[in-house]
Amino acid sequence: MRMDVNVNTSTDAPFRQTIITPPVGLDNPYATIPGGNPFPYFFDSKKPAYPQLPKFQGLIVIPSNLQTPQQYSWNLGIQRQMTPNLFASATYIGSHLIHLISAVELNAAQFGPGATAQNVDFRRRLQLQNPAATQSLIGSLTQMDDGGTQGYNGLLLNSTWRKGSVNLSGNYTWSHCTGLSVIGGPLNTGVGYPHEAGQNNGPVDRKLDYSDCTGNAVADVRHLANVTFVATTPKFSSTWKRRLGSAWTFSTIYTVRTGIPITVATGSDRALNGLFIAAGAYPYPQRPNQILADTASPSKGLSCSPAPCVNDLNPAAFAQPALGTYGNMAMGALKGPGFWEWDQTVSRQFKITETQRFEVRAEAFNVTNSIRFAAPITANLNISSGSFGRITTSQSTTGSTSPTGNGGRIMQFALKYVF
Repeated sequence: MRMDVNVNTSTDAPFRQTIITPPVGLDNPYATIPGGNPFPYFFDSKKPAYPQLPKFQGLIVIPSNLQTPQQYSWNLGIQRQMTPNLFASATYIGSHLIHLISAVELNAAQFGPGATAQNVDFRRRLQLQNPAATQSLIGSLTQMDDGGTQGYNGLLLNSTWRKGSVNLSGNYTWSHCTGLSVIGGPLNTGVGYPHEAGQNNGPVDRKLDYSDCTGNAVADVRHLANVTFVATTPKFSSTWKRRLGSAWTFSTIYTVRTGIPITVATGSDRALNGLFIAAGAYPYPQRPNQILADTASPSKGLSCSPAPCVNDLNPAAFAQPALGTYGNMAMGALKGPGFWEWDQTVSRQFKITETQRFEVRAEAFNVTNSIRFAAPITANLNISSGSFGRITTSQSTTGSTSPTGNGGRIMQFALKYVF
């Protein structure tokens, strides 16, 4: 079993007791605790003790046979030197991952007449089957699951041209990553696939939660291209040309990529099943209905207020599903904004002696001082909110190769003496 799935296990019931009680007086602080003062507490594996309050507690179940994630990778490359100066290659890259850690909910609320957000716990499966046995103690019962899978297929095209002091290289990757959204660490209670077994108010098929890989660390970037150019000026014969124009090195890096998938969330528990943690945003949010084919805002790309703000999605293209139902949108159904950047370096070395030289260097990252937009707001907020569909931040440094991250142009100047 993965060790990181046991984080905080030793600090949770029944291995340790935590008592939170309303103020009832320091003379008898445990007056409202069944059985009185539970301390000192000693764990008994034959009679594990769980706190009786609060009611409908969330529990996490770790199967004893939880599998370790496995990855299978394969590739095939073809390389050829076309001319003495031109090299090209094409490479297929594939991988498949199994036993990725996710979660299923074993005690989801059942939808029926009279169902409301306030009576979710009283509609849970175990509570309905045998309320006397559960004593209203068991709420969300979230089990770690090792059934997550992801697959990746990519085509990498690369070419390099060299002639004299000029080096031009470029690469382009077309790729596609699909699978279930996975949990990056220990899970929380109330997390689960919306279309998992145990629901009676929607289709039971977790493949409906498959999508293009989402998230910053593992995301589906369909197109990615990089170009690098390095050139050094020749040594001129004229004295002044040689002093002023020789040995300058120009280095350019240009990168461009498409946006990552984004998921639109309802912002509330529309299915009324209790599967709603962290405002439904992560990792398996309930999704709305898409009612317009074009989800772009009529004023896409134009500014809005309060600043900083740019319109991107049209709120009218989405609608909340009826209570007790699920929307028709898939995970990662939309794409966020793309990214591009131009970085430039200019440098020159001045030879002093055979073993000493002086170097002048200037660097500029994000030469054009351009902004790269982050994804629009699609989660943690109701789709009818005023902020929905708007971009209010720039792309962060997370998962980005940009030295400037989410900032503007950065310029650096250096003088170096090498001896």
